[in-house]
Amino acid sequence: MENRVSIDGALYPNRYKDKPNKPDITGEITLSKDLLKSLVTLVKEGKEAGLKVAIWNRESKAGNPYQYIKCEAVEPKPKKEYNGGGSSGFKANPPSVQAEDPDDPLPF
Repeated sequence: MENRVSIDGALYPNRYKDKPNKPDITGEITLSKDLLKSLVTLVKEGKEAGLKVAIWNRESKAGNPYQYIKCEAVEPKPKKEYNGGGSSGFKANPPSVQAEDPDDPLPF
């Protein structure tokens, strides 16, 4: 993908954590229409769609710690598969090919 689309959000310590099985950090990220289009385009091309995630530790103006998060749509790198030979013994998986679905309800 030559034109990457990104979104951002924030993660905060869970102030309502009263049991060990509740999450330590919570937050919300709203997916933009452009990001969804990028992900759908990758899938329609027969590729896997992924999100690249980066997180920064920050402090609010009120002095509360939080984590700033940025996500962008990416095509994941091919996974390596052991082939039992060669110099490294690994080869890249061939890309999966998926037929176009004429009944696809997605408008983009």
